[in-house]
Amino acid sequence: MVLAFSKKNPQRKKIKNFWIFFVILVFLFPLSDLFPILPVDGALASLYSEKQGELVQRLTSRGLSENYLIRIFSDSRVELYPEIVERTGKGLNYLGRRFGLLTRKSVRQGKVLLQDNRILLRKIEDAYGVDREILVSILRIETNFGRVKGQRPVFNSLLTMTLIENRRSAWAEEELGHLLMFCLEEKKDPFLLNGSWAGAFGLPQFIPSSYVRYGRDGDADGVVDLNNLSDALASIANYLKAFGWSHKDVEKKKKALFAYNHCDQYVKAVLAYAQAIRPGSRH
Repeated sequence: MVLAFSKKNPQRKKIKNFWIFFVILVFLFPLSDLFPILPVDGALASLYSEKQGELVQRLTSRGLSENYLIRIFSDSRVELYPEIVERTGKGLNYLGRRFGLLTRKSVRQGKVLLQDNRILLRKIEDAYGVDREILVSILRIETNFGRVKGQRPVFNSLLTMTLIENRRSAWAEEELGHLLMFCLEEKKDPFLLNGSWAGAFGLPQFIPSSYVRYGRDGDADGVVDLNNLSDALASIANYLKAFGWSHKDVEKKKKALFAYNHCDQYVKAVLAYAQAIRPGSRH
């Protein structure tokens, strides 16, 4: 409804006084104080409000500033994804037809990447002792060479699993702490780091703690960026080396790959694809 005001209309004076009062309030107080942001709706909003303070207290004990945490947790981009809580991440048939790992197209793509990046891969192989075909194989299986890296903010995924009680809650809180710490130190916006529903990100799909412990600067530009091919390859190689990778010992290879992804089918798939793209292979 539109109100038409005349000079004699008493509502005009009331409206004018309201806006004067509103401008004074905005000048004196941040909008976030006047209108607290509810990052989630309904029952989730209630859960978020109930547990947010406790979570902030626990995270401050890790050395994170309370002001920093409050700013992050009150951001309008916070969302919870309750549908991910019951997901298991199991059951993917890496060697099945649907995944397409050993198709001609897939193998050809791996061989092209090997050829186009042979100098970089030789350098990393020499530095870490990890076969270049294994590194390319992991990139193919984890993200199809960067085509499928996940679109959810990692912060929101980990926050969901932390707040909605489930078997991953303690693990998710630990990872959330690592994420916020390195984002603070590296001046990164945690909401701009996208990844999988399980909180993994980048070409090699590292979780935050793996990024902190095993991430490496492969191109010596002073930054570890897991969406950068050089950094991703060096980080994978460093991870496998840290878990006992041996060029000659098959069992140690399998053990290191299992540490990367706790799935026997995954280990078989990495080795199978690495063999398929190896120079001289008839696949």
